[in-house]
Amino acid sequence: RGMAAPPSPDNAPMVNSQGMPTMNSVIKFPWQLPEQFQNAESPQATTFNPMESCIFKSGLSYVLGGAMGGFMGMIFGSHNSDFMLNPRWEYMTTRQQMYLSWLQMRNQARSMGKNFAMVGLIYSGVECVVEKERASQDLYNPLLAGCASGAVLGASGGPWAAATGCGGFAAFSVAIDWYMYHSGDEDH
Repeated sequence: RGMAAPPSPDNAPMVNSQGMPTMNSVIKFPWQLPEQFQNAESPQATTFNPMESCIFKSGLSYVLGGAMGGFMGMIFGSHNSDFMLNPRWEYMTTRQQMYLSWLQMRNQARSMGKNFAMVGLIYSGVECVVEKERASQDLYNPLLAGCASGAVLGASGGPWAAATGCGGFAAFSVAIDWYMYHSGDEDH
């Protein structure tokens, strides 16, 4: 009775009485998008999948490899008894013995964490790049990635150690990949 119907989103005024933009002019609903965006590809096709990025895969492998190596280093370091060869071991207090044990475990965890992190970084990075460049997923990818990882880890020991590391890591990588590929074909 004399009252106007509230404006719908389609016919709402874009500015208020003071000339300021209203909420209807700021918020756009999907049915109010400009014409060039209405027929765009679905959002699912344009979203970014981080697991398709070689940098993300390598970084994730670096972090997880370092964590796993650190954990394994703590376990192996706690079972290492080199510090017991110290001639003063018998005369140390329990606190001093625990401190030496902790130092051994920490050093072992740090060392193994660095090695596992580097293996994860190099292996996953090389395998991802090789797979993207070759556009195929076969046994050559782990062969090249394993060889690169082993060579980098063995490089500090000289060329023979790098070559041995290359061959060993490549053989192990191919064997694991071959087993994983053929483990589902038990009935064939």
